[in-house]
Amino acid sequence: MSDSNNTHPPTHVIIAGAGMGGLTLALALLKKGFDVDIYEQSPELREVGAGLWISANGAKVMAALGLKETLEKINLPPQDRLIRFWKTGEGKSVYNRGNSPSNADHTLIQVLRSELQRVLYEAVVAIKPDAVHFGVRSVGADTVDGRARLMLDDGSHIEGDVVVGCDGAHSRIRQSMFGPAPARYTGALAWRGLAPMSKLKPQHAEALASTWVGPTAHVTTYPVQKNGEMFVSFSAQVDSDTWHTESWSEKGDLADALKDFEGWHQDIIDLFVGSENLFRWGLFVRDPLDAWSKGQVTLVGDACHSMTPYLGMGVNMTMEDAFVLARCLEQGGGDIVRALGQYDRARIDRANRTKAESLRMFGIFHSPDLTNAETAWPYIDRNWSAEAVRERYDWLLQYDATAVEI
Repeated sequence: MSDSNNTHPPTHVIIAGAGMGGLTLALALLKKGFDVDIYEQSPELREVGAGLWISANGAKVMAALGLKETLEKINLPPQDRLIRFWKTGEGKSVYNRGNSPSNADHTLIQVLRSELQRVLYEAVVAIKPDAVHFGVRSVGADTVDGRARLMLDDGSHIEGDVVVGCDGAHSRIRQSMFGPAPARYTGALAWRGLAPMSKLKPQHAEALASTWVGPTAHVTTYPVQKNGEMFVSFSAQVDSDTWHTESWSEKGDLADALKDFEGWHQDIIDLFVGSENLFRWGLFVRDPLDAWSKGQVTLVGDACHSMTPYLGMGVNMTMEDAFVLARCLEQGGGDIVRALGQYDRARIDRANRTKAESLRMFGIFHSPDLTNAETAWPYIDRNWSAEAVRERYDWLLQYDATAVEI
């Protein structure tokens, strides 16, 4: 950084939101010598969300931040990744490993969201103990006289050199910069839950990442752990004409879930029945943004490119954003506006392409061809051939946020 001679205080970055994006960005910046403060509206770190997977592109960021070994301790890596037929559970392996012609690493790190958040939070406060301020609600951001300001709901503001909105799909920072972004319902709703393995049949303990596909729904399942206890995390998307709220922490009703998955294999029904909590939310999309930065304010993660979960890339894109932004600010030598312009150029096209490709997967996961085994297997073999999987994922997995040109 240009201020290494200590004649100037380090660049001060204000972050709205202590989710994955805010914490990853804070850690990357603190390690580069920036000063960082995060303002989070929740009164504490909340245990929300079920499992998530970090693919190779996200894992490169975590390794660069020194978290590889810590993540290995909470990881339950799958031995195989399967596409399974909804009625019978019969599966096809789609894991591109060592002997595959793919040049991309298809390995997954499977963790609980709350565990990943804890790991990131602990790494941040190990460097700056008072970096995270809880119970502070942001309502917007702007740039005045060369200073970035985070506006709070009590009418006050916090000033710094840069403000970054890491405040999720409903981002108030984005809204204050670019106006409202209407959300359009995709025609699908999502269920998610976490079922303790102790309540499930032995086959659920297998180290598999499985996506069960059917004519009007699909379910992704994989094992995760917390404090030595094993769970199966599952996320299920189903076609639905009924509009539901977009909040992914809204409780759902078991009877509704069982209705949505009537006729499905017993292993899937067992997950719903065994889940500690069921959550249901509507899946919405927003138009892609062609700019993320304005003045000395920018956005990271779901705040600027919330996407459907069909490629499993949401958290990985967020990690990429955070690391690339930290690199741009480091290289910018104190010219914040120039650094944010670099960040936009480096990230927007990739994120918007991922967002579009993810939505396109919806039509592949749900197809009338999947109704019966006779048509389902040719369909699965075609859409999850080694070649199709490489085409779908390699460009995503080979990206390296720690080295990409900016």
